[in-house]
Amino acid sequence: MKFLSSFLGYLKWHYGKALLAAFSLWKNILVFLLNFFSIKSLLGNFFTPWKRLADSYPKHFNLKIYFSTFIINTLMRIVGMFLRTILLIVGIAVCIVYIIILPFTILVWLALPPFIIAIIAYGLVLIFS
Repeated sequence: MKFLSSFLGYLKWHYGKALLAAFSLWKNILVFLLNFFSIKSLLGNFFTPWKRLADSYPKHFNLKIYFSTFIINTLMRIVGMFLRTILLIVGIAVCIVYIIILPFTILVWLALPPFIIAIIAYGLVLIFS
């Protein structure tokens, strides 16, 4: 009788408290992934130069130096946009894969107790046959 009470307590925990805690955990992992790849920051700084590498414009107007500085700053912005695009694609892809995997992990979590009972029953059948 104590075994049945313990088993029912486990099922109550598995399908109640633990499932709710798992949803909270999955939400926290998604927030972590968004922060890890800093999606919001990458979008906010999309057009800034990479690593803030930029030349300053000369105080005196010199067309050659001004044009050279403009080209370097433009190239640094293009490099920054290119690398941020790659990071955004990787970050969003990881988040999408994580969201796609979530329903499967929920199904595995829900199917775990019946699966374990079935394995034990099958083992007993193999032992006694």
